[in-house]
Amino acid sequence: MQRTRRTFAPASIEANLTPMIDVTFLLIVFFALVSRISDNERLDMSLARVREGAAVRADEESRVILNVIPAQEGVNARYSMAGRVFEATPDGIAALAEALAVEYRRQPRLAVRLRADRATQYEWVEPAMRATTTAARLAGGGALPRLDFVVETEAGEMHSQRSRVTETTGVRDGA
Repeated sequence: MQRTRRTFAPASIEANLTPMIDVTFLLIVFFALVSRISDNERLDMSLARVREGAAVRADEESRVILNVIPAQEGVNARYSMAGRVFEATPDGIAALAEALAVEYRRQPRLAVRLRADRATQYEWVEPAMRATTTAARLAGGGALPRLDFVVETEAGEMHSQRSRVTETTGVRDGA
């Protein structure tokens, strides 16, 4: 039996772009979600200024951003955390403490980054500090309240001023 030799047409190689387009759309969705999260954490406010060396850049660890939303003339309008807004009333502060306690139960070594406008009076920042200590106590399980104050250096960079909050007074214990 005689074998016949077949000739094939030249093969054309084409790239399948479907997987690449899928990955591109997934990246677009990812960056859209991440940008919304950072928008929730960042409110437009004038942070306290410190000279260089007075603040250190905080490590990237489990954290939550707690904003003291300014009103006019150093008065506080509300508090915001993770896209939720809490009124500056005793009930609102209690709800804030409970929301923080939920976060402490998930992550006992949670760092709370406190952002407040430099014109905001201390009497409106102090309830947020107390809510942090109350939340750690409510969470139990050895959760330690850690509060970082977000400040702006003279160069315009944002840093966190590390401090510990004592459970009894709720005031800064050290830098």
